[in-house]
Amino acid sequence: MAKTSKISNSITNDISSTGDLKTDDFNLNGEKFPALSTVKAQIKVVMSIIDTQILSAVRVEFDRLRIGINIGLYGRIIHFEDFGMEDVENPKEPPSYLNKNEGDTLTRRSFIHEEDDDEEYDISDLFDSEEEYKEYLETEKSEKLSSQESEAEPDIFSDFSIKRRIRYDDYKRVVGLNNMFLFKGYFVIDITGKWMAGYGVLGSLHKDNIREALQKVIELGIVDFNIDEFIRHAQVFICDVFVDIQSESQKQVSRHIDGISSFCPISTNRYNIAKYGRHGLMLKPKAQKSGFSLVIYSKGQELDYSYNRTTKATLYTDIIGDTGIKLAERTLRFELKLFSLASIRRNLDITMNEARIVRLTDVLNCTAPVLLRQMESFTGKPEQLLERLKWLQNIETTDNMTLNEIFIAERFVEILRDNNFDIGIARSHIRTEYVNASDEELEKFNTLANIRRNILSFLVYRKPKSVTIMLDIICRLQAYYQAKTVNGGTNG
Repeated sequence: MAKTSKISNSITNDISSTGDLKTDDFNLNGEKFPALSTVKAQIKVVMSIIDTQILSAVRVEFDRLRIGINIGLYGRIIHFEDFGMEDVENPKEPPSYLNKNEGDTLTRRSFIHEEDDDEEYDISDLFDSEEEYKEYLETEKSEKLSSQESEAEPDIFSDFSIKRRIRYDDYKRVVGLNNMFLFKGYFVIDITGKWMAGYGVLGSLHKDNIREALQKVIELGIVDFNIDEFIRHAQVFICDVFVDIQSESQKQVSRHIDGISSFCPISTNRYNIAKYGRHGLMLKPKAQKSGFSLVIYSKGQELDYSYNRTTKATLYTDIIGDTGIKLAERTLRFELKLFSLASIRRNLDITMNEARIVRLTDVLNCTAPVLLRQMESFTGKPEQLLERLKWLQNIETTDNMTLNEIFIAERFVEILRDNNFDIGIARSHIRTEYVNASDEELEKFNTLANIRRNILSFLVYRKPKSVTIMLDIICRLQAYYQAKTVNGGTNG
């Protein structure tokens, strides 16, 4: 990507969920003017994209599912049992080395109390008669029973104040389990695709392996429940939908991300765009309560080959093995993170049958082309790109060509770059800078306000490789979603 320029204080304060600064290192360095044959080939691809009808994926893949079940309503139905979770103050926070002893105080107190009870001496010597001693024993027995009743295990099916979480020692030895806890009357499991990873398999969650994923939870020996009943009654709180695109090499993945970054300025009026991981992108809508973010990154960035320490990243690398490592390094991942119920329903085409509830079965059975829609929202409709490509083709095939629009696009990108690639700031700059122009001049110059048109104009003649990359990605996404052409043939 291009070198990052200085950013304003207001922009510096915008950080991504990974702690990265909002980025402005968009790849807008000019390239060689495309050959007419390149433009014609791109037009052909765009027209094919437009003429394609999207059906649906065979199944939707998830990289994360935070799922739960109302213990008060369904706990007995699923035969839920808790064998080994610990009482903690904040169970929603995943276990860590720093808080692993959070629940030890109660254990230590119980141990000390038990030691006191085990002192060996003959208490009968303190009484004057055997009758008094028997009376004492009856009283002691009654008080002990009363004490045991008061300290009995809380009923998890009715006591919604219970807060429990998987112990750190159990948590640290598994890969792909974010957390497992009891909170506010819900039993919650938070797992990622890595939970189902194997040799040569990066891992994902979907309708065909959800039972296997839940069986692995039971096999931890911490809780138990009926899997079929759990699936029937469980609901979803967070889910990450993804599509993987396989490239020829790790270097090509990097080039694809650079190509995508060329299109990012088109959307800076609607998205905050931040770095994600080592070389990825995160697009998060500026609109409040949007409930989602889109990330694009190399799957290889999640690998860790360190021999000096053991972490979940090194464990995952060991699990997928050499074959999985090679696959991850050439995998470009598109992932839509959905963290509100409204956003889950909207993006997965799920009807709201119950307020504040999204059923796990509805999520698993989703057939919406989720990531393809997101790419269109991000890059713009293909019809707009086709119009710009035809414009460029017309320039190349016309003797009397005009450079007016090219000059406007060049100048707009300069202004955009000077204003940290923020479309809103760039638009304000144009209105302020040229406020003294005549109405006629201002009307002509206001073509600069046509943001998407000017950036697309710049891209088709100065970034032809990025255009080709984006078209290739869209075609691959269409193929993933079992696309068919209008004429009936299969596309891709």
